[in-house]
Amino acid sequence: MATETAPGETAPRPSLWQSLAEGRALLELMAVAPAQPMLKLAARGDDHPVLVLPGFFAADRSTASLRRYLESRHFSVYAWEEGRNPGISDALYQRLARRVRDLSDQHGSTVSLVGWSLGGIYARLLAHRNAALIRQIVTLGSPFKMRQYGSINGAVTRLYQRFNPEQDRDPMLDYAELWAAAPPVPSSSIFSKGDGVAHWSFCVDDVEDEYTENIALPGSHLGMTHNPLYMYCVADRLAQPEHGWRRFEWLPQLQQMLQRAVG
Repeated sequence: MATETAPGETAPRPSLWQSLAEGRALLELMAVAPAQPMLKLAARGDDHPVLVLPGFFAADRSTASLRRYLESRHFSVYAWEEGRNPGISDALYQRLARRVRDLSDQHGSTVSLVGWSLGGIYARLLAHRNAALIRQIVTLGSPFKMRQYGSINGAVTRLYQRFNPEQDRDPMLDYAELWAAAPPVPSSSIFSKGDGVAHWSFCVDDVEDEYTENIALPGSHLGMTHNPLYMYCVADRLAQPEHGWRRFEWLPQLQQMLQRAVG
């Protein structure tokens, strides 16, 4: 399961091969069309509101495929409408909290959150601080256990630091221990051990229980919002009854399809 990094040790990070293999995200996108029979097997939603949050330096376009698919499965899906995700920002968090309250009031119901990568950190903090308004959350390759933004070396971190030179002073960082803790609502942390951007050990909860689960799926980090397996899994999680949430299990017919696909 997840690893802790002792003081002075180098934080785990993806291998060079895993980082180079992020190019397979294009193949994952090309797989969406032939995967339609599988995607149509996912449970239908109940039209409750779902807010989808993109990753660092990504905007709503990066989650468009996932949102279209969720809409086809009968969810009321909303883009975050905040432009590119700049990183950890308390001002942005406050706007998202107001957005969740507005959606809850508009629909007269709780709101589900789907967060890809850094977007999942916002989803977890929103769940902790607004639990009464949140139905459940799903994170995709979200490094919520990264205690400091600079604890992972690599090109992504250097890019992050370049665009956020004052990051260590942002008030949202005061809640790092909180968003790293398991949320008080049903939570599914979907991750890939082949992730070439965020090491998988930062993306899983230490303890799984009746309302907290980690789901390992094959795939790249950059392809998580259009990889058919991830899309199916997200739809299945969101379709769980509000007061009858169960841990993820592949449908028998889908499991058979996957077994045939891998020989």
